[in-house]
Amino acid sequence: MIYLLALIFPISFLYSPKVEKSGAVYMAKTMHITHERKTPAYTLFQQAQKVSHPELDRHPASLESKAISGSENLSLNQVDQTNVEFPPATIVTEMTLNKQELLARTDLQLGQLVAKEKDSLLLNKIQNPFANAKQSIPNSASIQGFFELSGGVGLTNQTVSVRRVREGKSIELGQVDLKAGMYQIYVGSFDGELVAEIKDENGIIIGEDRKRISGLTRQNNYFQGPQLKLGRPSGFAINLRNIDDRKIKDTEVAASLFSGNYSLKKTTDIYPNVARHSSTVALIDSVGGKLARTLSIRTAQDPSEVVLFSSNWIEGAKSYLSEKIQIQYMSEAGIIIGRVLLDGKPVTGAQVVVENQPGIEPYYLDQFLIPQVSQANTTSNGYFIIPGVQEGSYQISAFIQNRHIGSQAYFVEKSVASYQEILAMTNVKVATARSFDAFTGQTIATELQIPGLEDLLSVDTESTTYVEGTKSGLVEVINRPFQRDYIPYIYLQNQSKDFIHLPQLTEKFVEYISKNHKINADTSFFIGFVQMKNFEVSLTDETFDHTNIVYFGSTGQVSMTPIENGGFAIFNIPIGTSEIIVENKDNEKVASQAFYSKSSMTYLAHFAD
Repeated sequence: MIYLLALIFPISFLYSPKVEKSGAVYMAKTMHITHERKTPAYTLFQQAQKVSHPELDRHPASLESKAISGSENLSLNQVDQTNVEFPPATIVTEMTLNKQELLARTDLQLGQLVAKEKDSLLLNKIQNPFANAKQSIPNSASIQGFFELSGGVGLTNQTVSVRRVREGKSIELGQVDLKAGMYQIYVGSFDGELVAEIKDENGIIIGEDRKRISGLTRQNNYFQGPQLKLGRPSGFAINLRNIDDRKIKDTEVAASLFSGNYSLKKTTDIYPNVARHSSTVALIDSVGGKLARTLSIRTAQDPSEVVLFSSNWIEGAKSYLSEKIQIQYMSEAGIIIGRVLLDGKPVTGAQVVVENQPGIEPYYLDQFLIPQVSQANTTSNGYFIIPGVQEGSYQISAFIQNRHIGSQAYFVEKSVASYQEILAMTNVKVATARSFDAFTGQTIATELQIPGLEDLLSVDTESTTYVEGTKSGLVEVINRPFQRDYIPYIYLQNQSKDFIHLPQLTEKFVEYISKNHKINADTSFFIGFVQMKNFEVSLTDETFDHTNIVYFGSTGQVSMTPIENGGFAIFNIPIGTSEIIVENKDNEKVASQAFYSKSSMTYLAHFAD
């Protein structure tokens, strides 16, 4: 259809990604499942929701419901206390959790609770499986909901758990009832996310789901939680699609991950066992030369697509714009192609800005996929292009009527189309920023330049919050500590997180760990913090000299071998697209970080399961 429409246009266009110790936080033990496949017990579990209780309405009309308002305050002391029997308490985190701090935030103010209400009617015709237990967490509220297995995930002799995670730390652990297909968890505050996991006997995650705690509905003396669907764990997928909506055949392209180091046999293959907040560089090459070579930053469980354009279309677009604006593009210059999506749908009327190079002009594609010089914002397809860009990293943000809706980093190489989708969402989140000395935990004042924020964000207290509307993707956050003793750096932020932790390092420490290394010109410096016991660090560049890697511990001690829950520093990283890979030797899970290395710059990132 596109080629037929293009016949009416000029022939030149026809070619066709403070921590410190505090009081104990309580946590229940996980439930161990021993139902063997094809046994009556296993069948009962699998069919509990559909067969055993067909009369169960997941949103019963008889339940008294009260929506939670963002303008009301929550008092945990007002929650009706359902008795739940918990095993002895276990300390699971050392993060300071100030209740006043948590409850003061706008999106965490969940509603004034009624002091006296009727007993729970969670299961109108079925007994609540959690109703007759004793609660041991004071000042807490109950969240109850349904869970199910999806994506081919099954149970044999695995462990299933549901927990609340805040800023990367486990806070509470709930209970699971397999027969009813339900979970319950008592929480001390309504922030963070609920995480459900199935682990095998070796501790490897074989099924998971995560849902933000947001927009809960009051159901008498508990809150209706989100449905948790335990599917395949985090992995890298490319999600290829042709611009004309045709499916990509495996014979047409050669696709790879980890900057070309891992080739996919099929374009639909998924690289499994990847840490949730990881990122990698995907490269797509055309077998017959018809499609443009494309680079895309992919994050774990990335919902975005990689749309491929033909080489003739790329050249036609450049020639068309070159004629219109009287500018000759360099033949090897890269091109940025992007798309703005809101809740997965193309956005009309969005404007994009290259934040780290504001002089660069974007162009928007009309309904016929032709770039228009006079078009000031996206049309119904949401596409924009920026031709003639040099190699580097570009931070691009999307706005609607001067309101930021999302951001995404683009890596550009010679003769390559860099494609990313900016994934905005209407259900925005409040992210927490913390800045502290990497080894003492002392609060260190700093200011952050975050893509999309109009002003610099000052972090001069224990924590600061800001609104984030991007669902996922990668951005560069510039960190500039106020104290001159501490070094500035670029923090690599995965936007699926609702927090940003900034460990600050002194110049003396950096000088100390680098004293035995010769620093080459036109290279960068990378610092990683690792939350693993037994790990190994490598780069996708197999020619890189590993003597440039130094390790350190949680108190700053330096070593030439990895230290449990410590970190590492890498010197002399060449300019260009690069990836750091940290492998957990205990479960073989990979945590990776893609970035564009710039001369004399310092980068920092976190690596965790």
